[in-house]
Amino acid sequence: MTALLTDNLPLLAGAPNGIKKLRELILELAVRGKLVAQDPNDEPASELLRRIADEKARWVAEGKIRKQKPPAEVSDDEKPFELPAGWMWTRLGDICLTQTGTTPSKSQSELFGSDVPFIKPGDIYPDQVDYSGEGLSSLGASQSGRIAKAGSLLMVCIGTIGKCNLIERDCSFNQQINSATLYKGLPQYLRVAARSEYFQGKAWSESSSTTIAILNKGKWEAIPLPLPGLNEQHRIVAKVDELMALCDRLEARQADAESAHAQLVQVLLDSLTQASDATDFSTNWQRLAEHFHTLFTTELSIDALKQTLLQLAVMGKLVPQDLSEGLPNLHSFGAKAPKLVDEKVTPYSVPSQWYWINLCNLLEEGRDISYGVIKLGTEPKQGGVPTLRCSDVKPGYIDLRGVRKVAHDIERDYIRTRLRGGEILINIRGTLGGVAVVDKKLAGYNVAREVAVVPRSPNLNAQYLSIAMQSSYFWQRINQQLRGIAYKGLNLGALRLLPIPIPPVAEQHRIVAKVDQLMALCDQLKTRLTQARQLNEQLASTLVERALADDSQQAPVVSDRQVARTLLAAEITHRLHGQRTFGQRKLQKVIYLAEHAARLAAIQGDYLRDAAGPHDRQLMKQIEGELQNRQWYERIERETVGYAYHPLSDAGQHRQVYESTWPAAERATIERVIELMRDWDTDRCEKTVTLYAAWNDFILEGRPVTDEAIVAEVMHRWNDTKLRFSKAEWLAVLAEMKKHEALIPTGFGNRTTGGMLTLPGFE
Repeated sequence: MTALLTDNLPLLAGAPNGIKKLRELILELAVRGKLVAQDPNDEPASELLRRIADEKARWVAEGKIRKQKPPAEVSDDEKPFELPAGWMWTRLGDICLTQTGTTPSKSQSELFGSDVPFIKPGDIYPDQVDYSGEGLSSLGASQSGRIAKAGSLLMVCIGTIGKCNLIERDCSFNQQINSATLYKGLPQYLRVAARSEYFQGKAWSESSSTTIAILNKGKWEAIPLPLPGLNEQHRIVAKVDELMALCDRLEARQADAESAHAQLVQVLLDSLTQASDATDFSTNWQRLAEHFHTLFTTELSIDALKQTLLQLAVMGKLVPQDLSEGLPNLHSFGAKAPKLVDEKVTPYSVPSQWYWINLCNLLEEGRDISYGVIKLGTEPKQGGVPTLRCSDVKPGYIDLRGVRKVAHDIERDYIRTRLRGGEILINIRGTLGGVAVVDKKLAGYNVAREVAVVPRSPNLNAQYLSIAMQSSYFWQRINQQLRGIAYKGLNLGALRLLPIPIPPVAEQHRIVAKVDQLMALCDQLKTRLTQARQLNEQLASTLVERALADDSQQAPVVSDRQVARTLLAAEITHRLHGQRTFGQRKLQKVIYLAEHAARLAAIQGDYLRDAAGPHDRQLMKQIEGELQNRQWYERIERETVGYAYHPLSDAGQHRQVYESTWPAAERATIERVIELMRDWDTDRCEKTVTLYAAWNDFILEGRPVTDEAIVAEVMHRWNDTKLRFSKAEWLAVLAEMKKHEALIPTGFGNRTTGGMLTLPGFE
């Protein structure tokens, strides 16, 4: 099982919260006896339990502990999984002396000092226990009577239940903590078991709660514990330490890689903003676009790209200028032309046809920027005016899913912020960064006090102003103007005076169209990233399920259809992409034949009798998208005709999980199919798989199978493109198929659909 784990570390670590889940898996495998090999020569756990019983009896005889009623045996119903031979189920309280801590009265100062460390929940960390806090005096320690010996496990059982570690010194501890001191055994194994997902889940399920979670000591010490022999405990602890150190290195390497990646992305994005004009930007953009799937592989990098595009838009570098459009008409903003911002104080240069104008001079005549004053309380049970809060105003859009309402009699006092449609909303307190245009369908809505309404001039493109107010330039200025200590906000006076770069109206429209186009591309990148993460998570989950499965259930199973299809396609492409004859049509045919010959129930292809059939369009679209998202392979156009597959940066990495999730017998059949079809040209693939599909349909339908009937089905009840091959050619291929077991169908899978029932002149 360790080999399965280590062979797939990159996949597991790359899943969402992958390294955290990997640590959890290591601990869970450890307590299930699946992390290290068992040695039949090891002393069984029953011998360790016998020595523990002898030690407890000695402690009783010496008066260290009172004789206790033996705990009930662990029933079969309490055993969540099978243990290896030599292991036994016991209870925490059967192998440990357990105590609950206490806190001396603060009024007795003589009880506190530095003689004995006094541990609180906040002192317990995953990698250490902090002994530096205020301790107890010898008197305080003796009066509390709750001293845990070095090597004991401390676990929080009130509040953050499950937080635990071993102590290296004798300690006292407060009432939120229980201690467990082994009579015999390895304390480090006890820590492994206590931190496992099984034990932690059991602890939480046994807790009760009103306002705070509490795990009763009796229930805590009654938790069943999987116990191996002492020799295996040592091997388990050593392997856990080794793998946790490996996780530490993976984590550090991942952090370094993410930092380097972020720096690289920023350098390249900076090259865009340094472009001299739109033509120069276009050149740099094309250079960048060639590496999109390598560069923009995180949400942060895609967000950085979005922010760069917004900044380019308001610098006049996103679309070319047209000198025939002239300058913006200043009088269009009102009866009186606005005063321009002095070029000496503008943050950067803009094209010659642009003006810098303060925001207050870009408003609808007779209206001013206003902030909301409505404080939302309890929503009215019926009716009410929808009121937008800062949590509803996002960068570029308004989220209506959580909109609350305010009573009409309250809202009628705040007419000045009632929305008409076309205004810009900006968050001035709370969740800053939200800027969005008000759609006309939101006319009649109002805003809460964290949101300001900017009623822009009707002669100014609302979306362009929104872009300008989302740009990095704008928010750098905003952050300089924020006031307050704990709850910072923006003064409207400062907002009114912020300079805005204004291009001619026609260029505003071109900028908005270009930004929309490029933002859609960014959204596609995010969608692909999400899909890739989901696939990675599904693959990792499959591995985890396999790792935790009972030995009797070790046959690998790919339960997710999308994962199964992607793995199969990746393996076929990996083995055949270098072949001159391999392309999209051949990939589809090999997938079909592999699915049916190996009886891969997880693929579930729905194949059509079309020109390229048997063909599943959805399957091909799905796998090609996933192959590219995973950075395994991408489809490219051939110089002549058709498509081929080009390896990407992670080509071949699918094999780590492919080998672990497909049963050996199925993998062997898949390999036979791939090797059989390796040198076939596309026509040979099509003829063989079409005949196979027709023959398989006959079996599914219970129809008599003859060579003549199969060929007639293919030539006259499929698609007229199949008539380009003669009857003699079809019969020759059918004869060849009968020489290979893998090419003889068994009636597996779904019947092909579509095709032609009759053709003119066919009887």
